[in-house]
Amino acid sequence: MTAAVNDQALRELCWLVEQSDPRVNPDAIWSGDQAAVYHHLRDLGALTLSNEVTGGSLCRECSTEVFRPVASDPPDPEFPYHGYCGECGWIALRKEEALLWQAQPAKIARWLGTALQLTPHYVPEPVVEGVLWRLGEREFRRRRHVLFFGRGLGEAVAPVKEALTRLAAPGTEVIITTTDVSTLRATSLADRLFVPLRAIAHLRKVGLVVENLEAYIPVLGKIPPPEETSFSDQVEQPNETSLRLLHRRRIALIDGEEIPVPGLFYAFLTILEDHDGDEVHKRVIAETLGRDRPIRRADMVRRHRPVFDTFVGWDDKGNYWLKPDFVVIKA
Repeated sequence: MTAAVNDQALRELCWLVEQSDPRVNPDAIWSGDQAAVYHHLRDLGALTLSNEVTGGSLCRECSTEVFRPVASDPPDPEFPYHGYCGECGWIALRKEEALLWQAQPAKIARWLGTALQLTPHYVPEPVVEGVLWRLGEREFRRRRHVLFFGRGLGEAVAPVKEALTRLAAPGTEVIITTTDVSTLRATSLADRLFVPLRAIAHLRKVGLVVENLEAYIPVLGKIPPPEETSFSDQVEQPNETSLRLLHRRRIALIDGEEIPVPGLFYAFLTILEDHDGDEVHKRVIAETLGRDRPIRRADMVRRHRPVFDTFVGWDDKGNYWLKPDFVVIKA
């Protein structure tokens, strides 16, 4: 599968596991424009067939009548279900055409455990049923962290908070999640470290591949509680170009447009910001990020050209700096 299909598949998977009922009617698959994506997710094992027959199946012949599938009699291994359409008669159905498809959050937890090299030392442990899994422990920057995977966190704030308090010392938790992190800012989970799954993971034949998680550990800290949000963060200014919302919402403003700033590039900008406009050599940046090799300007420009060109200065010696117009000297 192409990288584009894998990206679409991960997006759909993240959306689906966030639903209160992470199941899909087979009609929505074959009649929609994401059929290839859903079949790819099933091939990978991220989706599976449930044991529940759909309550209504759209006839594929006329696309107008709806019927409820029933087991074939006598049993047919290839078409174990069929349904009666008033227009077309009996319609034979395969399992995937009659049963609800369902996402498997626990599968994502197992993939993450493997991708983070926690397997076989740790086995993902459900600590809030269907919501939060403890993946294991790993050292980052000479400090041990406890890693979790969570979905639907906004609907289970109290039990998630209790589990995190019980299983991880403050500041040592890393929660990889499909939940929109911005929705957690106004909850009692606001002081925890969340990492969006799509920011660090890619789908491959082996499941998930995780990259750049380390970039979040030293620089992201925690989501600031809502009461700490400054007045300037709340005021919209038309045609503004600034990094005013970089840390609160991980976005850059360019002519009033909000541009998302993903994990590694966020860390890169944060390092430049900490040097107050002074030059920072690429080796220093790599060391701060915990990378073995210096960053490549071509990668930064290719992935984040509008933000890079607007806010970052550079030279041929491998130095980078925050442009003077965007330096805020801290008292």
